[in-house]
Amino acid sequence: MSEPINHSIAAKETESRKNTLWLDSVAGILEKAVYPISDKMKSLSLIILGLMVLPVVFDVLLRLFFKSSILGANEIEECAMVAVVYLAISCIQVKKEPISVELVVSRFPQWLQVVIQGFIYLISLVLFGLMSVQMIIATIENVETRSIVLHIPIFIFMGLASLGIIMLTIVLLIDCLRTFSQILKDGRGPWLLLVFTGGLLVFISSVLGRMFLGPQNGIVLGSLGMGILFLLILLRMPIAYAMALVGLLGMITVKGNLRAPFSMLGIVPYTSVASYILTVVPMFMLMGNIAFRAGISRDLFEAASKWLGRLPGGLAMSAVAACAGFAAVCGDSMATATTMGAVAFPELRRKNYADSLSAGCLAAGGTLGILIPPSMGFIMYALVTEESIGKLFVAGIVPGLLLASMFILAIWIIAVRNPAVAPRSEATPLREKIVSLKGIIGMLILFVTILGGIIRGYFSPTEAGAVGAFCAFILALFQRRLTRDNFILALNETVIAVGRLIPILVGVSILGYFLAASKLPFLLADFVTGFGINRYIIFAGVIVFYIILGCVLNIIPMILLTLPAIFPTILALGFDPVWFGVVIVITMEMGQITPPVGMNVFAMKSVARDVALETMFKGILPFFICMILIIVILTIFPGLALFLPNLFF
Repeated sequence: MSEPINHSIAAKETESRKNTLWLDSVAGILEKAVYPISDKMKSLSLIILGLMVLPVVFDVLLRLFFKSSILGANEIEECAMVAVVYLAISCIQVKKEPISVELVVSRFPQWLQVVIQGFIYLISLVLFGLMSVQMIIATIENVETRSIVLHIPIFIFMGLASLGIIMLTIVLLIDCLRTFSQILKDGRGPWLLLVFTGGLLVFISSVLGRMFLGPQNGIVLGSLGMGILFLLILLRMPIAYAMALVGLLGMITVKGNLRAPFSMLGIVPYTSVASYILTVVPMFMLMGNIAFRAGISRDLFEAASKWLGRLPGGLAMSAVAACAGFAAVCGDSMATATTMGAVAFPELRRKNYADSLSAGCLAAGGTLGILIPPSMGFIMYALVTEESIGKLFVAGIVPGLLLASMFILAIWIIAVRNPAVAPRSEATPLREKIVSLKGIIGMLILFVTILGGIIRGYFSPTEAGAVGAFCAFILALFQRRLTRDNFILALNETVIAVGRLIPILVGVSILGYFLAASKLPFLLADFVTGFGINRYIIFAGVIVFYIILGCVLNIIPMILLTLPAIFPTILALGFDPVWFGVVIVITMEMGQITPPVGMNVFAMKSVARDVALETMFKGILPFFICMILIIVILTIFPGLALFLPNLFF
C-alpha cells in the first residue's frame, strides 16, 4: 500500500520541479534580455538629469542680465522630467526599491511573505499591463500633437513613458515567475490558487462595489477605497502601485464602465509627470546630494564643534547646529539624520557621550531637514494643496530655527543635570574658531542664493532648485572636492530618489480622480464641520493621527497619501493653509522619531549598529517634548510662521 503512495508523492515532486524549472527558465531569459536594457536606460536618465539644470540657469541669467529669455525652456524641462522618471522606473523595480511599508508583512513566516509577495506582484503586473496598453493607445492618438512654443512632438515623450511602463511590466512579470517558482519549491503549491483567487477578487471588487453600494454612496465608496488602499500598503504593496490600483478600481465603480477609467490610465502617467513645477523635486535633491559629496556636512559639524564644544553638552549641540545647517541644503529628514550621523556619531562616542543622547539628538536633528528650507516636505505639500512653495519655504525659517534652539536648550539642561552623559570638550583657540567659519560659507552661499533669489523675485521657487544645484556644483568644483565619481554618485542617488518618489505622485493623481468622483474629501469636510465641535479639538485629532501615521510612513508619502482627503476639512475649519503646512510638517516629523517605527531612528541605527533601539528611543524623549511645545507655541502664536511670508509676499 505504501509503494503507490510513495510513487504518487514522487510524481508530484517531479511535476513541481518541472514547473519551477520552466518558470525559472523563462524568468532567466527575460532577465538576460531586459535587465541590461533597464540599466542602460537608467544611465541615460543620469545624463538627462545633469543637463536639466542648464536651460533653467541660462534662462535665469539671460533674464537678469540681458532682459531676454530662452524660448520654450519650460517645455524642454517638462520633456526632460518625463525622460528622467520613466527611463529609471524599471531599474527601481529591478533593485526592489519602490517605497513600501515593511511594518506588518516582515513579521510573518518567510513562506507566507513569499505568498503575499506573489499576490502583490500579480495584481501589480495586471495593473501595469493595462496601463502599458492604454499608454500605447494614447501615444498613437497623439501622433499629431505638438508643444505650444517649440512644437516638440509630444508622442515621442509619451512613447518614452510607455516604454518605461512596458519595461516595468516585464520586470514585474519576472518577479511573478520567480516568486511563483519559490512558492512551488517551498511545497506551497496550493497557495498559488489563493494568490490567483485573491487577484481576481481585487479586480472584480469594483463590479461588486457598484452592485451592492451604488455610485451615489460617495462617502462609503471613498472610505472603502481608502480602507483597501491602506490594506494593500500594509501587505507591502508599493505605495505608488496601491494608489494607482485603488484609483482605477474606484473610478470603474463610480463610472460603471471601462472607457473613462482606462482613458485616464493612459493619459495621467504622462501628464502628471510632464510638469514644469515638478522639476523642483529632482533639482533640490541633486543640490543636496552634491553638497553632501562635497563634504559640506563635515565642515558644518567641525565649525559648530569648535564654537560650541566647550559648553555643557557642546558636542551634541554642535551636531544639532550642523543638522540645521545641512537642512538648508538638503531638504530631507532621513538624509540629514543619516549624513550627520555618519559624521558626528563616531566623534560623540569618542568623547564619551551617552549613546542615548548622541543617537537621540541626531535623529531629532534630522527632522530639521524637512522643516528648514529648502524642504521636500513643503514642496510636496505645495504640489498637493497648490499653495506657494516660496511662502512655505519662508514660513519654515523661524519655526525651524526656534526648534533647533529648543533642541540645543534641551541638551544644555540634560548636560547640566548629568555631566557624565555629555562631557565638555577641550577649549578651542579663538583663531581656530574663526578659521573654522570658512566651513559654513558653502552652506550660507546656497541658502542665501536660494531664499534671497526667491524673495527678491530673481527666480521662481521652481527655478531655485536648478539654480541651487548649479551653485552647489560650482562651489564643489571651486573647493576641488567634486570628483567625476562623486558627481556620478550624486546623479545616481538623485535619479533613484526621483524614481521612487515621482511614481507616488502619479498614483496620487490617479487616486485623486476617484476621490473627486466620490466627493469623499468634501463630504468628509461637511460631515466634520457639521458637528459644531470646536475646531481645535478636531485639529488635535489630526495631530494625533499624523503622529501615529508618521511611525509607519516617511513624511513625503504620508503627505501625498493623506492630504487630498484631509486638506478640504482644514480649509473648511478656517485654518491658514501656510500655517497648517508648517505645523503638519513638524507633526509628521514627530512620528519619524517615535516608537515603534521611527524612521529617523532606524536611519540612525544604520549608522550606530551596536546601539539598541530602546536606547535610541529613550534619548528621543526630550526632543519629542520640544516638538510638542513648538506645535503648542505655533498654535497660540501663528504669526511665528506667518510673519515672514506676509512680509515678503
